[in-house]
Amino acid sequence: MKRINLVCIILWMTFAQGCTYMNARSSHVLEKVDLLVEEDRYARAQVVLSHVPESHTDYSKIAALSAGIDKQAIVYEQQVLEEGRALEESGEWYRAKQYYQTALNNIPDSEKINVAFEALHFKQGARVAELELDLLLLQAEWLKNRVEIQDELALITPGSWLKEISWERDKEKSKKIAESLAELGGIALEQGDLAHAEKLLNLAWLLNPAPMVGDLKQAIEESLQLLAQQKQAIANEQLQFQAENERRQQHIVIESRERMRTILNASLLKAIDNLELINALDYVARLKLLGDLNEREIAIAQRLASLLDRQVKESVAQGVEHYGLGQYIEAMNAWKNALALDPDNEQALEHIGRAERILEKLQRLRDSKKESSRLESQ
Repeated sequence: MKRINLVCIILWMTFAQGCTYMNARSSHVLEKVDLLVEEDRYARAQVVLSHVPESHTDYSKIAALSAGIDKQAIVYEQQVLEEGRALEESGEWYRAKQYYQTALNNIPDSEKINVAFEALHFKQGARVAELELDLLLLQAEWLKNRVEIQDELALITPGSWLKEISWERDKEKSKKIAESLAELGGIALEQGDLAHAEKLLNLAWLLNPAPMVGDLKQAIEESLQLLAQQKQAIANEQLQFQAENERRQQHIVIESRERMRTILNASLLKAIDNLELINALDYVARLKLLGDLNEREIAIAQRLASLLDRQVKESVAQGVEHYGLGQYIEAMNAWKNALALDPDNEQALEHIGRAERILEKLQRLRDSKKESSRLESQ
């Protein structure tokens, strides 16, 4: 029988090649090629053209016609890819697969269509496996609940021998499904899919109504132990990573604070040298926000405090001097400078209050004189 089939295949191939050869030598070869192109059979059309002899009356047109077919094949290839993607996106995978197969018969050397076809075949297989697993899980859940109810019924009201046979059959079926789930759980465990493995193995453990013995029990127990170990290892890695990340973040914060402290110290010294005491106070306050001052910073802060005390006293004395000369505005400005450095300075506050009262009296006197002059002029 095998020899007969082999002979048939050889005869068919010989017949096909003969037809191609005869078509190539026919006077109507161009019309036949056009018909093949209309049917999108580009590879077949090129084969026919390749067998056209130089003595053919239309041989001069063959090269141009072949190039045109190649261009049409490229356009067809793009159309196939777009239509195939559209079918895949709409969920019509079977139609897309048939569409790609037809296209590959027309242009078998298309690498893009071959890639799309293989990708669809892989995706189709993965999805089928996923759906079959979902069906198995549904069946397992149903059997688990059914067997539990049957066991309770058997304790309450023993059934007939027919019911008992049915119950035993369900138990045997649940055991086989438990074996399948345990095997799939082991595979998921090996692939690192811990969540899936846990679901499958736990369901396998619960599915068998009788205490499991032998290889099945041992396989599931070992798989669950391995699963627990891997989950614990992952948890430990996560904790270690979290601790390392916290240490790294803390180190970054410390380094950032040290860089900021260095900048503030340099700015503080520069402000003190330039007698920009208000700016210097701001730098000291910002240093304190970064933490306790070190010995060097405490010494600089004490130096600043001494300069501030001296500057405040000088400003207060300048104000008193201006006040004695009747320069009340200048006196108030000097005392305000003292308050800018020492807001709680009682001397400056008292002097400013006294000067403000005198300025108010002087203003009232000026207003009174203006009013008297206005009345006299009337």
